[in-house]
Amino acid sequence: MVERAAELLRQARSFHDRQLATHRRVFRLGTSRIFLTTGQVVTTSGSLLWANSTVAAGMPGWVFWGVVIGGYLGGRFAFPIPDSSIASKRGPVAVVPLGPAQLDTMTPDEIRAYENNMLLQHPNSEPRSLGAIQALHRHQQAVRAAAEATGAYTKALARLSTADAVACAAIAARHEEIRGRWLAYEVDPKLQIEYPAMSDISFPPTAAMIKAMRAADQAKTSANPAEYRSAVEAFGDALAAAEAAAGVTPP
Repeated sequence: MVERAAELLRQARSFHDRQLATHRRVFRLGTSRIFLTTGQVVTTSGSLLWANSTVAAGMPGWVFWGVVIGGYLGGRFAFPIPDSSIASKRGPVAVVPLGPAQLDTMTPDEIRAYENNMLLQHPNSEPRSLGAIQALHRHQQAVRAAAEATGAYTKALARLSTADAVACAAIAARHEEIRGRWLAYEVDPKLQIEYPAMSDISFPPTAAMIKAMRAADQAKTSANPAEYRSAVEAFGDALAAAEAAAGVTPP
C-alpha cells in the first residue's frame, strides 16, 4: 500500500514537472501582480459553478469551500505557470527584444514563450512588432520544405527550430547529390565498364558504401539534423573511399 502511494506520488510529481516545462499562455489579472493560465481560469470557474450547485442542494458550507479550493489547487497543479514565463519564480527575470536571426534559432514553443513574456513585460506592445508572428510563419514554411525534402513527419519537424528545419532540407539536397553520383555507376554503361567494382557489392569498399548509404536513408526521416548530417557525411566519405579503391579518376 505504501509502495503504491509512493508510486502515485512519483507519477503526480512527474506529470506536474512535465506541465511546468510545457508552454502555455499566461495572463495578467488587470494591472495586478496576479498571473493566471487559461487552464487555471477554466478549472477555478468550473469549481465555482459546481460549488454554487452544492449550496442550492443544501449541502454544508464546508463542501462549497472544499470544491472551490480543490478547483483552484487542481488548476495550479494541472495547468501551472510554465518555468519559461517571467511570471514564474523559476523563470527569467526579464526579456529583451530579439531579431529574426535569433528567433529562427528557437523552437515554436520558445518563440511563443518569448512573445508572451514580452507582452507581460510591456503590456502596451503591439504583438506584430515583436517579430514572433513572422518567425512562426517562417518556421511553418521551413518545416513544410523540410518535410518535402526528407519525407519526415511534419509533427516531428515542427519541434525543431527554423534553422534546424532549413538545415534538414539542405542536408537532403546534399544527400541526393551524393546518391546521384553513386547511381551514375549503376546506370551509365560507360562507367559500368570502366569501374565495375563500383557496382560490385562483393567489393569491400562498395559494400561499406552501400551500408553507409542505407544508414543515411534511415536518418533522412529522423527529423534530427545532427544525426542526418553525420550519416550523409559518412555516406559521402564511404563513396569517395570506394571510388578511390576502384581507381576512379577525379574529374
